[in-house]
Amino acid sequence: MLPLPSDREILARLGHPDAPLLGSGGEAQVYALDPGRVARIMRPGADLATATARQDLSREIAAGARHLPFLTPRIAEVLEIDGRVLAIEALLPGAPVAQLLLRAAEGERRALMADYLETASAISTIGVERPAFGPLLGGEKLQASSWNGFLRARLLENLSACPNDLRTAVEAAAGTALPEPESAALVHLDYFPANVLAEGSRISAVLDFGPSALIGDARMEAWSAVAYLDPELSPAATEADRAQAMDWLAARDLVASYAPAKRWLAAYWSFATDDAALMAWCRRILLS
Repeated sequence: MLPLPSDREILARLGHPDAPLLGSGGEAQVYALDPGRVARIMRPGADLATATARQDLSREIAAGARHLPFLTPRIAEVLEIDGRVLAIEALLPGAPVAQLLLRAAEGERRALMADYLETASAISTIGVERPAFGPLLGGEKLQASSWNGFLRARLLENLSACPNDLRTAVEAAAGTALPEPESAALVHLDYFPANVLAEGSRISAVLDFGPSALIGDARMEAWSAVAYLDPELSPAATEADRAQAMDWLAARDLVASYAPAKRWLAAYWSFATDDAALMAWCRRILLS
């Protein structure tokens, strides 16, 4: 069997051998092709059907988000080149909030953090509906008629993937119930400063509605947006930023269930053993 082509070989086939790297994650690396487009080259093992389903979901989300002041991903084309899967997407405006927090002055910083938090809440207004709680990409066996039914099923699935030292804590988190929502809504679940773009102090785009995106409780987006400001995940965030975020939760009467929701999130991400920073956060939350 021939070896899979490298990212640079793929970019050369696209006519952009020197495209600069914009970002790297567990699923893909993103390169700037030209002023208006990026190539998201999936890690080896990705399949075309999943990438096509993600393209369909991005179109549904974009249509349901027309009323909002920020953009969501626009996937123009999905390709497979010699076994490597990639997507050609529109280059969205702005810089990652994670970068802006490194240099933002105090007044602009507070305004940026406020819009970051409000944008998290606005995601639930995007018009995506499904008949059950659960993932939007795959995971049909995890779909459930109740929110807690999905929460429990998702963590029980993790027991075979998480490190041995976390299994007891993950199983315990699966047995903890969260409040049932009055209605279901779109939840990004991977909303944190590196996945959000801003121009000045205003959020301009939300990236990566991927495998973690689901139909669930809109409050989970608020809890996750605050939880992911922890130092392991958002080192550019300060204690003042985190205090502002907690005040924001308190103003919306969302503090009472924050701790169990955060433990569920840590148990949820316990499968991501290749991400050292994420695993350090999971261990601190679950083993404390």
